Amino acid sequence: MFIVIKHGDNQEFLVNTNCSILLLLHYIRTKMGLRKTDTIDLCDESGTLKLLFLSKTPTEYASKFLTVRNTYYVCKVERGAPGTRIENSYKVVVPLLKHPELELLEALRTQCDILEKSRLKMLRALEAKKLAAAESSTNVSGRLLKGSTSQHFSLSQQKSKIVRTDEDGTPLPRRPILKNRSDFGRKDRHR
Repeated sequence: MFIVIKHGDNQEFLVNTNCSILLLLHYIRTKMGLRKTDTIDLCDESGTLKLLFLSKTPTEYASKFLTVRNTYYVCKVERGAPGTRIENSYKVVVPLLKHPELELLEALRTQCDILEKSRLKMLRALEAKKLAAAESSTNVSGRLLKGSTSQHFSLSQQKSKIVRTDEDGTPLPRRPILKNRSDFGRKDRHR
């Protein structure tokens, strides 16, 4: 249930992991006098980050990610300056120790590089999806507007040929665009 947190000049304190990740990180920030806006994480003695700050569900129990009776170091995750082009980039992960070992620093530097590469890869994938969606919408509208020699439909005729479908691709039933009074009255009777 408890882990040892080391920081500063060989200072340490115990933390109960039978709480949410959010509460655990808040307690560590408070205990160490860090700002609420500081992004922190824990790493084990070999330098492996636990990536608690990236958890999609910060209400999960910290004991799920941390081994009982192990020693962990507090690390500060430094990101790009707000309002700049590199706002969300991972700059460096710094252990909050007075004299960290070189192996620990190297392991954290490597993991920071991996985090940044995966962030950039995800951004490129999102850009590609946006570009593909934009191209497909312009291609569809371009085909509708072009008109070819084999097809002599006006734009209004082409639009009338478009069939609405649901998520499975099944055509939806056609509904009247305008409703008369009797259509409104039928719905009220069935309630």
